[in-house]
Order: sequence, then C-alpha cells, then structure tokens
Amino acid sequence: MPGERRANSNESKEILMEKQQEINYGQPGSMEYILRAQLAKSVHGLVKMAPGTAKRILEELNFPGQRPLSSSRVYGKKLAIVTGDWMGSFPIDFAALPDGRIWLLDGQHRLTAISEQDAPVLITLRLIDVDSEKEAKKLYAGYDLTESIRTTRQIIDAVGIAKEIGISERLAKTVYEAASILLNNMDPMTGSASVKKHPEIFAKQKRLESISEWAKEAKEFELLIAPAAPALKQRIKTSGPVAVALYTLRHQPARAHEFWSGLAKNDGLRRGDPRATLIQDYLTRSVGIGSARQRVQQTTLAWNAFCEGRDLKIIKCIEDAPIVIWGTPAKAKK
Repeated sequence: MPGERRANSNESKEILMEKQQEINYGQPGSMEYILRAQLAKSVHGLVKMAPGTAKRILEELNFPGQRPLSSSRVYGKKLAIVTGDWMGSFPIDFAALPDGRIWLLDGQHRLTAISEQDAPVLITLRLIDVDSEKEAKKLYAGYDLTESIRTTRQIIDAVGIAKEIGISERLAKTVYEAASILLNNMDPMTGSASVKKHPEIFAKQKRLESISEWAKEAKEFELLIAPAAPALKQRIKTSGPVAVALYTLRHQPARAHEFWSGLAKNDGLRRGDPRATLIQDYLTRSVGIGSARQRVQQTTLAWNAFCEGRDLKIIKCIEDAPIVIWGTPAKAKK
C-alpha cells in the first residue's frame, strides 16, 4: 500500500542517515565521536581540553609515523601554561578522512603538555576535511617542516623587535634569553621549580618587553664590542656576559664603556689585567660546562677586579657564592 511504502521509505532514509552519521562521527564512545561532539558544542572550535582526553587523542588519533616527541618542546608548552603565555586560540589541527577516521596533524607537543596537567586547558580544535590519505600526508609534511624550524629567533623576527630598536637579530635573541637574569636582580634561575615559583620572570611577553626596555644599553654594547675578534665576540654575545654588560652599562656607564671597549679591542692588555684574564677565560672555558650562575659570575669577577683596580690572574667561579656587581644594586645570593 502507498502509506506503507512511504513509511518504509522514511525508515530506510533514517537508517541511511544513522549509518552516515556513524561514518562521519564514528562509533559512540570512540575518540572520533568525542572529538566531533566537542567541536559541535564549541564556539569557533574553542574547548576545554581535559588531560585524559588529550592523552586518548595522542594514543588513538595521532598521525601514523608521527615524529618523536621533543622533551624540551613539551617543557616549553608546559611552561607557557604556567606563565600564562599559552595561546589557546592557536589551533590544533586534525585531518578528517572520508571513511570517518581522524588524524592529528599538528599539536602533539601541546596535547602532551595538556595531558600532564591537573586541570583542563583551553585550546582551539580545527578539523580539516581531506579527500584521501595522500592529501592528509601532504598536509602533515607541511606542518612538520614548519614546526621543526620554530625558534626564539623566529619569534623575535616575527615581532620585529630587533629591527625596530636597531640591534642585530642575534643580540635581540640573546637579550631575550638573558631577560630572566635581568628581571631577577642578576641572579640566574633555572629548572621547573623556579619557573613555577616565579612564572612572571619567565613569561614570554615579559621577556620580549625586556628587549625594548634594555634597547639603549643593547645598542651601546653592540657598538662597543664591534672591534672584537669573531671568536671572542661569539663568546661575549651569550646570555651571561650580555646580562652583566647591559646591567653595568645602565648603572656604571663610564666604567662600563672603558671595560667593554678595552676588552673588545684587546690592544696590548697587560698580563693580569682583568679584561685580559676574562678574554682568556671566555676562549678556553667550554660554553656547555658550568651552570648559568657561573656564566654570570665569570664576567662579574673580572668586572669587580677591574673597578677595584686589582690584578686578576685566574677566574674561579664558586656555585654558592653571592653575585655582587660593583657599583650596581645587584647583590644576589644563592
């Protein structure tokens, strides 16, 4: 009968729609289903991502052949959450394949950081429809290349700070790295415990602002060390020496000009001159050996001896010794 045929037809359409929904959303309880449900309820893709959900995404939806995790990058993402530099609006991207599968394309380090939190974290999810696995793999390759080359220098390039204030990109990057020392009264802090205790010092925005705040001293410093030999200049332009240089240029500009210009020129410095001893120490001490605190002490010891008119034959850094920089407010104690 016509009525029965119409009823059967409607029933068939409902069954087809249910099957299509299963293809599009996945089976109820699956990670594909949960992810699509979250997106359906979100505002422009912004969701509160629970640590357990992030863990399941990594276990069930990660791109096949995903590159190994970088512990330093995961640490950086966790640091961003702690310091408030987390960018929840920056999307985590997924590929939606025609058969209903979903692959995580970009964001495994962020999701790993979220999975290790004690509470949900705001994040934006984005689902990109693709026609095939080949298209998904092509998309992934693009993300992989972009993600692997992100560095502090590129952050600074993007912001345009170096060009704006008239210093080299290399020095801008080093001032960014030295900012936590300058912001903490010249006492270097490292490790996750320090970050959690003083998130304001390690906040990305605060460190970027420091580049502009110390712009005057940074420009002076770059001019003063311009005559230095390439090997010496490379060692001077690291975070410890740069932090001391900017600090002394601000608080003792006349002496600092004499100290840094004489060190850079290295024109007949006599044996025992603290600057000559510091040059030797810069060139022989391995950059990778010793703590960040010792790298500040190294320059401070030579500066103090120079300002006090003392000879300095050897630079001996003691880990627990206080950092006191002659003629400045810095009196940082361990």
